[in-house]
Amino acid sequence: LNGCFRQAVKNQMIVYNPVKAAELPKCEERNVRVALTREQQEIFLKYVDKSKNRIFFRVMLFTGMRNGELRGLKYSDIDRKNNVIHVRRTIKYIKGVGSVEDTPKTRTSTRDIPLRPDILELLQEQKKMNDRGGIQYIDSYYFTTIVNSLHKIVEWIRKDGYDFPDITPHALRHTFATRAIEAGMQPQTLKTILGHSSLAMTMDLYSHVLPTTKQEEMEKIASAFY
Repeated sequence: LNGCFRQAVKNQMIVYNPVKAAELPKCEERNVRVALTREQQEIFLKYVDKSKNRIFFRVMLFTGMRNGELRGLKYSDIDRKNNVIHVRRTIKYIKGVGSVEDTPKTRTSTRDIPLRPDILELLQEQKKMNDRGGIQYIDSYYFTTIVNSLHKIVEWIRKDGYDFPDITPHALRHTFATRAIEAGMQPQTLKTILGHSSLAMTMDLYSHVLPTTKQEEMEKIASAFY
C-alpha cells in the first residue's frame, strides 16, 4: 500500500501518503522464530532420511533457501564453473489455479548462493533419480513432487519418544541462519545469502540467537573488564 500511495503522490493524483501515518498493531507472535537446536537438528537429519523428499529438506536446511525458491530450482541454475546456485525464480500456489512460476519475493531475493560440495552431491543424486523417470532437459526442475511433509517427519520423531517442536519450511531457513551466526558469519554476508531486502532483517535474526550462543559470546568479552 505504501508503494502504491507513494507513486500516486509522484503522479500528483493525491497530495499526501496516508500510509506513513499508519501504525502496525503490536503482535508478539510476529517475532516468534523457530530454529532447531543442534541436538534437534541432529535428530531431524536422522529422521529426514526416511522421507522420499529427504534431499529437498536437506538442501533447504543447508542453503537457507525459501520453500518456493527451492521448488523453482532448475538444472540450469547450478553453475559449476562459478560454484554457485543461481536463485532466479519461485514457485507459488494460487488457489483455483495451482502451482505457478513467479519472480523472486524481492529484488534482493535474486541472488547467488555458494555451492558446497555436499550440496552439489545431493543435487546430483536428485538429478539421477529424476532421470530414471524419463528424459530431463536443462530447464527441468529438480523437485517436481513433494510427498512427505515436515509434519510427517515430526510425527515419526515424536512417535519414538522425542520432544520435538512443530516446524515449517521457514524453520529450516531460520535454522540455517542460526548455524551461520553461531559459526561467525558476518551480517552482510548472511543478508546476501538469505536474500533479505534490508540489513535490519538480518540483524533481527541476530537478536534471536539461541541462549547458549549468547552465553558463549558474553564470556568472550569477560577479560575486557579485568
